[in-house]
Amino acid sequence: MNIRKSALLLISPLFFLAACSEDEDDNNQEKMYISSIQKKETYEIQQPAKLNVARGLIVSNMNNTLNINEIEKGLMNLSVNYFSPSSFYMQEGQYLDKNMIRQWLARKTEEGLGLNPPIENSTGNVLEDEKANPLILSHVLEQNYINKKSGKIEGIALAISLNEYYDIRVSDDKGLIYTDQVKVDNNNDDVNDVGNYGKKIAETIVKDIRKNEAMPNVPIYLTLYQESNKNDILPGIFLAETFIAESKDKIDKWTDIDKKDYTFPSDALYSLDQDTYNKLLSFKEEIQKNFKHLNPKAFGKLRYEDGKLADIKIEVHAPLINDTELIGLLQFISTKLNSILFDYVPVTIRIVDQKQDVGIVLWDPEEKQIFATPI
Repeated sequence: MNIRKSALLLISPLFFLAACSEDEDDNNQEKMYISSIQKKETYEIQQPAKLNVARGLIVSNMNNTLNINEIEKGLMNLSVNYFSPSSFYMQEGQYLDKNMIRQWLARKTEEGLGLNPPIENSTGNVLEDEKANPLILSHVLEQNYINKKSGKIEGIALAISLNEYYDIRVSDDKGLIYTDQVKVDNNNDDVNDVGNYGKKIAETIVKDIRKNEAMPNVPIYLTLYQESNKNDILPGIFLAETFIAESKDKIDKWTDIDKKDYTFPSDALYSLDQDTYNKLLSFKEEIQKNFKHLNPKAFGKLRYEDGKLADIKIEVHAPLINDTELIGLLQFISTKLNSILFDYVPVTIRIVDQKQDVGIVLWDPEEKQIFATPI
């Protein structure tokens, strides 16, 4: 669930905080307001809720929770453009079971089964053979979209997850286990071989689905997701998308998806957007200077879509902060937030005390207001 919505659901009543005292002039512009949070389309879940029929498989197939969360939420967010939340419920996938997904994940055999590359020119060294022929397809996630009026499934969304890095765990005929990691696309030719492989196997996945009589013959929204490394602090990225009309089993065209996350502070963000980086750095230093006794630490994640800044999320860690200090920090952040605001970019700032959210400040670009409250 989007943190903006979860905050509103958890807090009752909401608190109004002012960045100025009651004695100051009412015309003072440094007031805080509870914002009606940015109106963003989200799906209602079809009730009674059903679990994905391949439940649990995603955990074993994908390399970390960051990627799992991103692919699940990301697929739902992208589907908004094809299945309107005002007309459709979302339901976890009910058709692609574990056996079907595992069959796709297997290495291709002479009979044509499996969508991962076969072992070619085997050396007899199981580890070297795996490194030379990395697995690329890691999972296929399904979501269903149900017409609110008819109650029927009228759309399927799929995310094909692909390895950027293949984490090897293989045993030889003596039972000895070998582990290693290899980058799938390591030729540095500016061509994403991972994405191209995903487009290639997507055709087969669509055809297999259309042949399956248990699957409803409805439009399919399909996207490719490239996982980040298992130790990365950011999730992977969606690469491309396509839409297959009802009864069709061919992919006519792909559209690239340009959505990337950057951490703050980081050299990558500084190289991409020095102006935004410097604003955030100044904002961080102001907090640290004025709340030295809390020893606050600030970290951020920024999302860029089509090369433009689209979202800012910041965590301010303040261990053992008390209630009075929290109110003061929320007021200070809200006042100083003007230094980093962008008219069109939502900002979420969470105050964290020992891994627990204790406060939140939000800038809502639609309402042009700041929301702030203890949690």
